[in-house]
Amino acid sequence: MPAFVLNDETKKNSHGFYLLNAGGQFDRFRENPVMLYNHNHDALIGRWENLRVEGSLLMLDPEFDEGDEEALKIKGKVDRGFLKGGSPGIIVLDAEYRDNPATGSNDIFVTQWELFEGSVVPIPSNAGAINLKVYDWDHKLLQPEQVLSHIDQVVKMSAGTSNGGNPQNQKNEKPMEKVKLSAEALVALGINDDADAAAISVAVVALKAKLDGATTENTKLKTSAEEARKKGAEEMVDLAVKAGKITADKKDAFVKLALADFETTKSTLEAIPAKQSLSAVIKDQGGKTATEGRESWTYLKWAKEDPKGLAELKVTDPTAFEELKKKR
Repeated sequence: MPAFVLNDETKKNSHGFYLLNAGGQFDRFRENPVMLYNHNHDALIGRWENLRVEGSLLMLDPEFDEGDEEALKIKGKVDRGFLKGGSPGIIVLDAEYRDNPATGSNDIFVTQWELFEGSVVPIPSNAGAINLKVYDWDHKLLQPEQVLSHIDQVVKMSAGTSNGGNPQNQKNEKPMEKVKLSAEALVALGINDDADAAAISVAVVALKAKLDGATTENTKLKTSAEEARKKGAEEMVDLAVKAGKITADKKDAFVKLALADFETTKSTLEAIPAKQSLSAVIKDQGGKTATEGRESWTYLKWAKEDPKGLAELKVTDPTAFEELKKKR
């Protein structure tokens, strides 16, 4: 089965432009390489294999659907040499006018395009027929008389010619289109509704700078607030440890609780009684501590000299009582 030439980039096609093989996008086509007859979507006759570029030629190999009678008829014409033309169906993405040394004129070159389908045709487009098909961006097939107008629009969008100007005298910059903003956006940017794209760009950059500054300041404030919260939590828990309300090994746990809910943790710590010394617990009726002058008393001496005070100590401060029992 002979290979088909889908495009020769050195030849102007029937619509009057050159199609550059290097600008072809083939990924989607390779996923579904449909072979049509004469660009008729209802005439699927097979698929294409081995898409490749050889020199100036875009080539591929046909694989006909042998389970289709019409496809077999066309395959027979190809086998017998009566049918050998190939033609691409394309979506034009970018185009420009170039001085063509081969013709001495300024011609249209399609520099970026996507292959939509490939067809077996009686006469290929490069030979002067009208078979090359161009689809618009919505994948709708353009009529032959619409193609050049569509290509001209692509040239203007790509090269930046003004409306009504000669696309052959195009400038290289993109056209600046009028941007319409809402009243709220105009106020936010601090510009008037007649501002052009350049003024809008300046305003957006300035607004972005203000936003970045505010974001940085907000981050600093949040960091400072977090540090203050942590310091406050640690100081509160440290005081509780010093007061004997909690032991030192519980400090980290209470700091975490305070960071999650400071007020609840504060209330909890305040409700825990502070650890009292033995002298603070036992007082006589005159308000003096019962331990004055008794710092060296042992448990046995307490039991002998002041059993009533010892009994009271056991009730009011079991911890101090247990400590005293160790002093024998």
